[in-house]
Amino acid sequence: MRKGRKRQRRQQPAQSALSPLVAAPNPLVPAEFPELVFGLVGPAGADRSMVIEILTKELSALNYRTHVVRLSKMIEKFFGRSYDSIGEDERIGKLMDDGTKIRETTQRGDAVVLLAIAEIRRVREQEFKNKPEKIGYILDSLKHPGEIATLRNVYGQGFQAVSIYSPRDIRVNALAKRIAQSRHVRADGARAKAESLIERDEEEEGKKLGQDVKEAFPEADFFVDGRTRKKMEETKRFVELIFSHPFHTPTVDEYGMYHARSAALRSADLGRQVGAVIATKDGDIIAVGCNEVPKAGGGLYWPGGDEDHRDFQRGNDASVEQREQILAELLNRFRDSGWLAERFRRKSIKDLVQLLLYGAESKVIAKTQILDLLEYGRSVHAEMAALMDAARRGVPVRDATMYCTTFPCHMCTRHIIAAGIDRIVYIEPYPKSRARELYGDSICVDQSAPVKGKVNFDPFVGVAPRQYLRLFEFGVTRKDERGKAIDWKKRGPKPRISRFRNTYQDIETTIVSDVIPVMMKQLGVNENSFPTHSKQGG
Repeated sequence: MRKGRKRQRRQQPAQSALSPLVAAPNPLVPAEFPELVFGLVGPAGADRSMVIEILTKELSALNYRTHVVRLSKMIEKFFGRSYDSIGEDERIGKLMDDGTKIRETTQRGDAVVLLAIAEIRRVREQEFKNKPEKIGYILDSLKHPGEIATLRNVYGQGFQAVSIYSPRDIRVNALAKRIAQSRHVRADGARAKAESLIERDEEEEGKKLGQDVKEAFPEADFFVDGRTRKKMEETKRFVELIFSHPFHTPTVDEYGMYHARSAALRSADLGRQVGAVIATKDGDIIAVGCNEVPKAGGGLYWPGGDEDHRDFQRGNDASVEQREQILAELLNRFRDSGWLAERFRRKSIKDLVQLLLYGAESKVIAKTQILDLLEYGRSVHAEMAALMDAARRGVPVRDATMYCTTFPCHMCTRHIIAAGIDRIVYIEPYPKSRARELYGDSICVDQSAPVKGKVNFDPFVGVAPRQYLRLFEFGVTRKDERGKAIDWKKRGPKPRISRFRNTYQDIETTIVSDVIPVMMKQLGVNENSFPTHSKQGG
């Protein structure tokens, strides 16, 4: 018996040696304090540095280390050059050239952000010693919607896009000042250069894979007002929501815009889903609407009824049919009057229409107003549907706020003004809208401050509808066993997201070892200029 007990005691150290294997992290259990990735979408001239400072400070208060990855430096590193010693306007212009070159050569809208993903992997391995917990990466800054889509695919809930709104005149003044300081000239002399760069930054004309902040901006998870330090401090609230703060609830604007987005999901329009909500200043919902085909007796078609005559049931978009008809009519007149070039006269009108709209000659009429005609669609626009909803029920809308997922078109704007709506809040731009040009006497768009006596069109700021349920849902205990409100900080804040390291790190490895080397060959870049792929491959 004694020998047996001794034998057992001798075996115990062997069992303790196995205990680390037994205690190994379960791959099916998400990390308790996962890595976070924040991608800033900052239009040229917007103050991103202040948002970076606030993010860094708030993450540090929650015991998270931070690392800023500047995509401009990744571009320079990729090509093995530096633009630090040239004027600010030239520096920005060359970075835009290089970024567009990478995207166009690789035919990838996300190409530049792949370099940032490689840098995240390098920093984790070399600076954070492969400890992927309590770390926040801040990417400065994103310029194409493809970058946001890829970051969401790679990092899932761990990625948050933050768009920084700043009125155009403030951005022009700020950028002109920076250019002037770098050139040692007066700011007013640099204003034209600033205007040109800002316009290119928003949308690079004629290039599908150029700068495209206009389309990237509305894809954010959080929109921050970049006009003042106080407004930018709202970023703190967003971080605390990510870390399960139990007492942050939606603002009036967040509440209204979420309902507008919810209304948009009802639409089966062939073009896009748009939602609108009319609310009082206190946030009480007055009426809702979406872009959908109207039905006799009032309102819009719902699924499941005896009759359903929405566009998808008919199989075509009436506005596209009418556009083709208008163009055919014009071409027929031109041909009969001898205005068509000889090489087109023998072609049928139908073939000419196809060439101009969808074929080899489409560039001829690209971005002309004939392609932007709105009045021939069968769907009631969301803003009009909301106004009609209020009118049918006899609910006044004077001095109310309208929340629109998309900037109102000029046709809806005239009715918004006439109805007495006081304020418009929107997320997505709408290039077809001529509202500003046609109704500048009655509306105010993108101003530094509200203008009395006009309908103010304000970009939405706050938690985006896409994150509304996840960040505001009651997911943690708010009181202790005695019914007292809990102290969030003392309880120990934790992110409310789920991340499995083995998923996103495997994707990173593939990007670094397989995708980036192909990009370097396509662009003729020396592998030594951006060596992270060879160090981290496999």
